[in-house]
Amino acid sequence: MLNTISRLAASAAALAASMLAAQTASADAVADFYKGRNVTIVVAAGPGGGHSVYSQLLAPGLQKYTPGNPNFIIQNMGGAGGTKAANYLSTAAPQDGSYIGILLQDTPLAARLRATGIKYDPSKFHYLGGAEITRSAFVMMKHSGIKSLEDAKKKEVLLGSSGKGSQTFIVPTLVNSVLGTKFKPIMGYQGMGAIYLAMERAEVQGFQSVWSALSYIKPDWVAKGDVYPIAAMSLDKLPDRPDVPLIIDLITDPKDKEIVELFSGSGVIGRCWLAPPDIPKDRLAALIAAFDKTFADPEIIAQAKKRKLPWEPVSAKQLQDQVQRIVDADAGTITRLRGILGIAQN
Repeated sequence: MLNTISRLAASAAALAASMLAAQTASADAVADFYKGRNVTIVVAAGPGGGHSVYSQLLAPGLQKYTPGNPNFIIQNMGGAGGTKAANYLSTAAPQDGSYIGILLQDTPLAARLRATGIKYDPSKFHYLGGAEITRSAFVMMKHSGIKSLEDAKKKEVLLGSSGKGSQTFIVPTLVNSVLGTKFKPIMGYQGMGAIYLAMERAEVQGFQSVWSALSYIKPDWVAKGDVYPIAAMSLDKLPDRPDVPLIIDLITDPKDKEIVELFSGSGVIGRCWLAPPDIPKDRLAALIAAFDKTFADPEIIAQAKKRKLPWEPVSAKQLQDQVQRIVDADAGTITRLRGILGIAQN
């Protein structure tokens, strides 16, 4: 009996040692790959927006916690409402872990809506982690004179937009249909930085996108009351403006509410990073771990607080689950939304 127990114990010890050796070898292989290498973060927007700001903040932590300590550099790739960057990461970027990306929160839904130009499957990306649950809103400049949705039903309101594939176009067009507002997206601006400049020049009167970004990109606007939200496209209230109404609470038609809910729930993926479809599993695991450790790093958190960056970390699984909800959304709801947006049916 003792001999049997001894043999079992020896076998267990050998198995544990073998597993530890395999894990160590895997970690060493990841470190060997990343040592002395650059990892490019493809940002699906022009410079000057929240995606770039957060990526710059996280880069030192990601370098610290990724085996081999690679440099993380940023490559802005705006265009086609985020589709350009999504297509690039899916089909052209190296799939070896040297390229990751941060896309727009409407990128997964765009894959369901558009009949042409889409070369990516949002469910095939590997989500690494998110820094913030974004809450988008209709944001007006003081010079617009628009103080409520009721005002926006009475007169045309010019909003800056990066293109038809972006929420800066889709959400105003949707709200015009379901609530009777008169928002007019003015397209062609390369990212939010260009839209902010257009607002300063009074070329447009506002935008529909992430409200919280203004707290660190244009804090003077907020402090002086030069800019303010009139309605939020979110499932919960804006933390600093709880009196601002939610679009979803104003919808009575159940079918319209289903559509609005799709957009309102996308804030979970509003500030998230991902890896291309064919990244090796060991490097994927290492990157997810690096993001988790970076989000929990006291120095990074302190820097975020100092820069007034909202900090609501989201796990890789939460992101993957939310994307799957969009991929699995009812076909009838998608068809209805295509009709509202004037998108040709598949």
